[in-house]
Amino acid sequence: MASFLRPGAGSPTPEQIARNCRRLGWLGFWLQVLLGLIPLLVVLGLVLTRLGQWPQGLFSLGFWLALLCLGFLGFGTFWSYRYTRLAARLETTDIRPSKSGVKRALLIGLLTNLAVMIMAVLIALGQVSRLTLRMLRIPQGATVITPDQAIAQGALVSPSNMLAIQALVHAIAAGLVGVVVALLLIQQVSRHRNAPDTFL
Repeated sequence: MASFLRPGAGSPTPEQIARNCRRLGWLGFWLQVLLGLIPLLVVLGLVLTRLGQWPQGLFSLGFWLALLCLGFLGFGTFWSYRYTRLAARLETTDIRPSKSGVKRALLIGLLTNLAVMIMAVLIALGQVSRLTLRMLRIPQGATVITPDQAIAQGALVSPSNMLAIQALVHAIAAGLVGVVVALLLIQQVSRHRNAPDTFL
């Protein structure tokens, strides 16, 4: 694996590419599963706790963008697992895919994880902007303490707001893991210099 970082390293064999596909595929899969668990739980919690009481309607752009982001994250996680299956095909000469087929599979993983990162960043920008506006409405130097009184909806930043931002950071990190894995594998496949579209 250290050969990734050495520019003078020779052309990798299909077996070396397969070994790195398997290692990085499993690493990416498990990291994306762990990092994607928090966003999944936050969205499920949001849906279950606010069932029937959607203040902005069910067609809130942020909600649907979050669901789309989770869908892409799930697909990206599956695609990391698919790298391990691709490794098994690379090891077997009879069913070895073409170099362009391998690059296409890696490009799909790269673009999927880039989409996850872009959507999560857009949601995070909206969420942080909304919370900043909320905080700017409180008079400077004011202390908001209301024992035994109901807090006005939207007056403060709540723990659920911070949990949502944490979930977005996890989604961005999961997308970043997928991007790094795909880029490392694309770089290794590109270094294979034998035939233009086959692995020998």
